[in-house]
Amino acid sequence: MISVLDIYVAKHCFGTAEALRIAAEVGRQLPDIEVKVTIFDEISRSEAPHVIATPSYILNGKLLFLGNPRLAELVKKVRSVQSAKTKGDDNE
Repeated sequence: MISVLDIYVAKHCFGTAEALRIAAEVGRQLPDIEVKVTIFDEISRSEAPHVIATPSYILNGKLLFLGNPRLAELVKKVRSVQSAKTKGDDNE
């Protein structure tokens, strides 16, 4: 199963440009991860009830970061979660 990194941004947010840059770079560094950027202003609140602030970084439904992390920190966290997931799958 492919992992999905959802990044929620808002038009008014000062961190949006950086979040878009991070999204593009994560997509290059982690090609096995699907990166989806959603503009929070353009969806119904009911479509993302778990988003409480922007930018939000959510991997497979699990909140990783509120606000923009450093790129290296995000990549490390995603790899860590992926590694734990793979180990869990091996035990099933």
